Amino acid sequence: MQLKEFGRWAWRGLEVEEVLGLQVNESKSCVYLARVLEEMKQQILQFLNFREGFLPVIYLGLPLMLKLELEPDVVTFTTLINGLCIESKIDKAVEFFDDMVACGYQPDVRTYSVIINGLCKFGKTNLAIGLLKGMPDRGCEPKVVTYIAILDALCKDELVGEALELFSQMRNKGISPDVITYTGLIHGVCKLGQKNQALALMNEMVEQNISPDVYTFNVLIDALFVRMEWEALALLKEMVGRSISPNVFTFNILIDTLCKKGLISNAENIIKIMIQRGVEPTIVTYSLLMDGYCLGSQIDKARKLFDLMVTNQIADIFSYNILINGYCKCKMIDDAKQIFYEMSHKGLVPDAVTYHTLIKAMFQAGRRQTAKELFKDMCSHGQQPNIVTFSIMIDGLCRQGNLDEALTLLKAMEKSQLKPNFVIYSSLINGMCKVGKINDAKELFSSLFEIGLQPDVYVYNAIMKGLCQQGLMDEVYKVFKDMEKVGCLPNNCCYNIIIQGFLKHEDLPKASELINEMVDKGFSADAATTELVVHLSRNNNLILRLLKVRNEGSTN
Repeated sequence: MQLKEFGRWAWRGLEVEEVLGLQVNESKSCVYLARVLEEMKQQILQFLNFREGFLPVIYLGLPLMLKLELEPDVVTFTTLINGLCIESKIDKAVEFFDDMVACGYQPDVRTYSVIINGLCKFGKTNLAIGLLKGMPDRGCEPKVVTYIAILDALCKDELVGEALELFSQMRNKGISPDVITYTGLIHGVCKLGQKNQALALMNEMVEQNISPDVYTFNVLIDALFVRMEWEALALLKEMVGRSISPNVFTFNILIDTLCKKGLISNAENIIKIMIQRGVEPTIVTYSLLMDGYCLGSQIDKARKLFDLMVTNQIADIFSYNILINGYCKCKMIDDAKQIFYEMSHKGLVPDAVTYHTLIKAMFQAGRRQTAKELFKDMCSHGQQPNIVTFSIMIDGLCRQGNLDEALTLLKAMEKSQLKPNFVIYSSLINGMCKVGKINDAKELFSSLFEIGLQPDVYVYNAIMKGLCQQGLMDEVYKVFKDMEKVGCLPNNCCYNIIIQGFLKHEDLPKASELINEMVDKGFSADAATTELVVHLSRNNNLILRLLKVRNEGSTN
């Protein structure tokens, strides 16, 4: 279109003004252009003296079309519904879809696929399934793309049984699955640890002449390699045999798993192979290796790699957090703080993970004041403390005997509309027992039932430990027996706490009874329990023989 021709069209804007009853405000008006060459675009903008506009939502065009007596079609409606889904306005999209049907328009498979995909993304899977089932009644047969969104949503919700049933229904209708369908299902069953089902699906797709792609192999290798299964290596060989080149995600999976298994040298070799094959390592690759060094206490290697990342300007908040955590694990607290300060100087904003790691480490190192300062710094820099933040702070304060400060923080937490979790209740009960306020601890424990909460095993451990310290063994035994009545099964720690309590008070018959019960349930004595038994056996070796015999029996 020449500029002169465009001028004739532009003046038709006057007709639009008459139809809509609006008057153009040049200072507030924009011109919206699509599929126009850049040179022509600049000429048009200069001719009209308007700035170029960008519509965030395209559904505004429908009222204009109707005003101008232009008839929308199914493509128009589908495009607008898709726009609403993109903008997270799923309720509007559904309303728009219903209006479309009410006005006599027949949605096609593309329309259904768009609205079903939108519903699934926003957790409305049941509504999506309802639409899918109703498609044939409206003369529209679904295609594989219509099913994919629902199958994916069901797998993400770990409703793999329902997904496999729907998959079976799809195939019975003569709809052939594709590689995306199979990969989604394989991912779903892998998340549930059903490796045999995953491999069966892989074999099935190959039998159907559907070639797995790099994403299919990545999903399977990730699931199998975590368990160091030989099938993972076989799949890797098969992948290469099919001329499917491992991508950066494949290599990252291998590096991550090897690092977590402590096989750092193997992970380093994978990076060498990766580079030889022309696959460029990413910041994620280097961060995984750095985390591996930290896990293996090779903090000097981690620091060298980190410095290299900083030099190449690829270090991000994730990289800094890994090194800070590594230093904290190695009790190199000052080095961790130094990295924290460097982060700020580089213009990176510490996130909640950064603060949580440092605050916890400061408490563990006995630096209560520094931990409190970091908490204040976190709040003053716009990082809103969450339940994890308060859990770390309250636990740290309680462990150091600062119960009053912990209770003050609890009130601040409740004012911010955050409800305490069982980690916090366990910390408070431990803190109360630590400063000798056993009655307050008992009252707090009882209050949980009154407000409708069922304490978990860690809360039980806390109150039992406190009661044992006070020598209230009858109460401990009652709490211990009440656990199972309310459906909270004792763990290894529970048994060791109560057995140690009875041993310390030299109630050997009760301790023997509980040792029998503990071993029968597959649990074992910890170091503290064993030490007490050895100490008491100097005068009475019956209980030591019992523990030895029971433990030997449990291992056979």
